[in-house]
Amino acid sequence: MQHAARTESWCPSSRTVARRALGRELPPRYDEDLRELFDSFAVPLLRPGASVLDVGAGRAPSFPPDRRPEVASYVGLDVSRTELEAAPAGSYDEAVASDVTRRVPALAGRFDVVVSWQVLEHVRPLPAAMENLRTYLRPGGRLVAHLSGTLGLFGLASRVVPARLTPALLERMFDRPRSTTFPAYYDRCWAGALATMGRSWSSFDVIPRHVGARYFAFSRHVQAAYLAYEEWAGRNGHANLASYYLVSGTR
Repeated sequence: MQHAARTESWCPSSRTVARRALGRELPPRYDEDLRELFDSFAVPLLRPGASVLDVGAGRAPSFPPDRRPEVASYVGLDVSRTELEAAPAGSYDEAVASDVTRRVPALAGRFDVVVSWQVLEHVRPLPAAMENLRTYLRPGGRLVAHLSGTLGLFGLASRVVPARLTPALLERMFDRPRSTTFPAYYDRCWAGALATMGRSWSSFDVIPRHVGARYFAFSRHVQAAYLAYEEWAGRNGHANLASYYLVSGTR
């Protein structure tokens, strides 16, 4: 399935977007749910007969059985066997407990599709993982991954906030259970580095997403300030500063 190039729209000025944000009006690019773009790339690939590898989903497969057709196989790859075993019955036809940075020869050339939702920022070294995923695909197979950016606000914050404090901070600020928080390394998770990793693929697209403001809904003024910064970064083409990326690659 071909996708038209996605472009984010920008307001006339950072001051304009900040003023609107004080009235709880987010820019038009926020009209799309964070997951929608990922689904628009991945779902058409989940055809009957396809062999799919879901990377890092653990107890919560990216596409549970009721959200996917009768694919030939749906395999889960996760560093934690405990997480894989906690998935609802029928989530995976096969579960493989391994670090994605370590090549598993038995997976080589097996898959038509590899999907990964908000996982690759937790991986290092990321280039090794990306190369493994490329080899797990059949020729012409597709990767669709969504990840957080190193130079987005939370990627930068991870460099100054001690890792032991992160779960408690996320629980307090965003009501996120500590059990769902895993270490994030943000290893080379920026546009330029991701594009470099794609050189060995037959095609590889990196779509920056400047949509991090919802994290600051607890304060209109903080959210407005962040949006002013985000608007400046996006309007001036600073793709390396994006808060998220959608990666679509073909082996």
